[in-house]
Amino acid sequence: MKKFEFELEEILNIRRFEQQQAEVELGKALAEEKKVQDKIDNLAMQQVTVKQQMKGCTNFSDIINANQFYAFVKKQTDFLLNQMAELKLVSEQKRDVLRNAMQKTDSLEKLKEQQLEEYKAEIKRIEQLELDNIVTTRYKNE
Repeated sequence: MKKFEFELEEILNIRRFEQQQAEVELGKALAEEKKVQDKIDNLAMQQVTVKQQMKGCTNFSDIINANQFYAFVKKQTDFLLNQMAELKLVSEQKRDVLRNAMQKTDSLEKLKEQQLEEYKAEIKRIEQLELDNIVTTRYKNE
C-alpha cells in the first residue's frame, strides 16, 4: 500500500508561508503603533515633569517657556494621535489579511486531516480483509 500523500500539500505550504508573512507584517505594524504610543507617553511624562517644576515659579521667562512647551506638546500630541489613528487602520487591515490567511490554511489542514483519517480507515479495512483471507484460507486447508 502506498503511503499517504495529500494532493494539495504544495498549496498548503504556500498558504502557511502566506500566513507567516501576514504575521510578520502585522508584527511590524504593531511595532510602529508601539513606537508612536511610546512617543505620546514620553511627551505626557515630560509635560508632567515641567508642570511639577513650574509649581510656584514666578519667573516670567520660565512661565513663557513652559507655555510654549505646552503648546509644542499639544501640537506634537495631536500629530502623533493622527499618526496613531492611521497606523491603527493599517494594523486592522493587516489583521484582516492574517485572519483570511489563517482561515485558508485551517480549511486545507482540516481537509488534510480528513483525508488522512479516511486513508487510515482504508488501511484498517484492507488489513482486516487480508486477515480474514488468511484465516479463511487456513480453515479451508484444514
